[in-house]
Amino acid sequence: MTTIAADFEAGIMVSDSRCSAGATWYPMTKVHRVGNELIGIAGAVKDGHRWLKWYTAGKKGPHPKIEDFVALVLRADGLYDVSSDGLELRVERGKHAIGSGGSAALAVMLAGHDAKMAVDIACQVDTGSGGDVIVYKVTA
Repeated sequence: MTTIAADFEAGIMVSDSRCSAGATWYPMTKVHRVGNELIGIAGAVKDGHRWLKWYTAGKKGPHPKIEDFVALVLRADGLYDVSSDGLELRVERGKHAIGSGGSAALAVMLAGHDAKMAVDIACQVDTGSGGDVIVYKVTA
């Protein structure tokens, strides 16, 4: 349960911070800086962190077996959607959102609003998203 939105042109990735745990929740970092990249992870926490560990180690060894995972990778050359099998697809429109609130956030961005507003609004309509909304900027 997550909302992560990214805008290549603006050079930002925005996330909520709610990690659901049974009948409660706690704050969690969902966007990670790896070199000059921003990586946002949605899905099962264990799968996301297993993939992130493999990715940050230079993609050495076989791709980890994961099922419930999706990521956004924002680089200087574009925005990429990464599926659980490791396939990276460039998002040509340069804006995308993932997670349980991803559709709501994407609709807000496509209506002309920025990624922060998109996540703010998604948190109001998606019961799985919430907590602080955090904005990350790509570094040069």
